[in-house]
Amino acid sequence: MFPTADQIALAIVMACRPHREDPFAVCAGELGMRARHLAMEALMIGFPDARRVGLGKCLAYGTPRSAQGQVIGAKKGKWWSDDHVDEIVGAIVAEQYGEQAQ
Repeated sequence: MFPTADQIALAIVMACRPHREDPFAVCAGELGMRARHLAMEALMIGFPDARRVGLGKCLAYGTPRSAQGQVIGAKKGKWWSDDHVDEIVGAIVAEQYGEQAQ
């Protein structure tokens, strides 16, 4: 299953908040955006069957095929937060699990 546009947008906005980055800049493909990597990781966890290249295109990676590799590199940075990624994952999949519980 591939995330909806709303789920992708939510992941981007939530990933931008702690670093005070502009969601529009992420979508425009500006370089040096930490939020892009956080959102990519959250979407890969929340939607494990989604094609990584497709997610990379949605997040405006310059080279979508390298998106997963760039996330691996970003995880080595001191700024990386698995807790923040978990928070994003929870938000983007909450609707899916809420529907199942009812």
